Amino acid sequence: MKNRKYKIGVVYFDDIHIVPHFIGPVKAFFNDPDFDVNILTHQGENGFLFESLERHHLPAGLVKQLPTYGYRQFIEKIKKRKKPSPYYLFKKHKKKLLNEYDVLIFNDINHEYLHRNRKGKHPRFVLLMHGAGDGEYLIGSRYRDAVSKFDLITTSGPKITGYFRKMNLPETQIVPCGYQKFDIIDDTVKHRFFDNDNPVILYNPHFKRNLSSWYQFGPQILEFFFRNRNYNLIFAPHINLFNKRGFLKPEIIPKKYFEADNIRIDLGSKHSVNMDYTLAADIYLGDVSSQIYEFLYRLRPAVFINTHKRDWQNDPHYLHWHAGEVIRNLHDLASLLNTASRWHKKYIDKQKELMDYTFMFAKKGEASENIKRAVKALLKNDGQG
Repeated sequence: MKNRKYKIGVVYFDDIHIVPHFIGPVKAFFNDPDFDVNILTHQGENGFLFESLERHHLPAGLVKQLPTYGYRQFIEKIKKRKKPSPYYLFKKHKKKLLNEYDVLIFNDINHEYLHRNRKGKHPRFVLLMHGAGDGEYLIGSRYRDAVSKFDLITTSGPKITGYFRKMNLPETQIVPCGYQKFDIIDDTVKHRFFDNDNPVILYNPHFKRNLSSWYQFGPQILEFFFRNRNYNLIFAPHINLFNKRGFLKPEIIPKKYFEADNIRIDLGSKHSVNMDYTLAADIYLGDVSSQIYEFLYRLRPAVFINTHKRDWQNDPHYLHWHAGEVIRNLHDLASLLNTASRWHKKYIDKQKELMDYTFMFAKKGEASENIKRAVKALLKNDGQG
C-alpha cells in the first residue's frame, strides 16, 4: 500500500513554446493529494514560466532552477547563449533526477542521457507530445528509437496515436489523452493587435529550410503586406527560425517592416506560443507548422505555400494542406485573400474532419486530468499504488 506521495518531475530545459504544453498537467498533479510535482528547469530568465504559473494560481515554489557547471556558465556567457546546454544539466544533476522522482515528464525526446544512466525502470519516463502536426519526423528511425524508451506516451488523439501504433509499440505504452494546451487557453477573448478592423493574416513559417516557405518567399510576403495596408500581418514564425543556434538573425529583416503600422513581427514572445495569434487571426498563411491545428480551433480560411513543389495530395505528412488553398508562388495571394470568405466554405467539412482526427475534444481541463490518470495507472501497475 502506498504510504507517500508520488514525486513528479517535469523537465523543462527547452524554449518557451514548451511551457503551455505542461502547465495544465502540472495543475492537475498539484491539485491531487497523491502527488508532489516540481518543474525542473535551468537558472536564468524564466519569466514566461513564472507568469504562466501565476495566471493559473500555481505557486512559484514548484520550480527548481538547476545550475549548470561553473565552467559551462563561463562558456555560455562568452558564447552569448540564452540558456545552458541540457546535456550538462542532465550530467550534473542525473543522480538527483534519477533518484528523487518516481516519474520524469518530458515534452521532447531529450531524455537520452538520463535513459542511459537509469537503473531499470526507476524513475518512469513519460512523454507528453507537444504539437499535433503531420510531420515526417514522426516516422524517422531516430525518433522511433527515442520514443520506444519512454514508459508512457500521451497523445492528442487518433492521428498521433496511429503513428505510434505503426511503430509496434506496446498498446499500454500509448494513451490518447487530448491536447493539454487547449486546457489553459483563454478562448473567450480575441486579442486586438492593430488599431483598425482590417483582416488579420498570420504568417507562420517552419524553421527548417527543407520545409519552410520563408527562405524563398518570406521577404516577398513582408513586402506584399507593406504595400497592401488594407491587411494586417502578424509575422510569427516557429520560434526556432530566429532563435535557434545556426538559424537566422533578426537583423536580416529590414527596419521598415518593424515600423509598419499594419505589420507585427514577433520572433518569439509569449503571444507566439500561447495561441493569442492563432485565435486572433482571420486567415492563416504558412507551410507545415503544426500551429495550423491550433489555428483551426476556430475554423477559418488557410493558405499553404508549396515552396518545394511537393507531390502532397496523397502524402499523410501534408494532411493539413487539405484544409485550405495550396499555392506554389505568390501570384494568386491577393485574389485568395480578397475572396477568402467565399472559398473557405468548401473546406469547412474537411477542417472539421481533420480536427476530429487530430484531437480528442472534451471539457476544458480534461486532457490534463487524463494525463494525470494515465501516470497514476502506470505507477499503480508497478505496485506503487
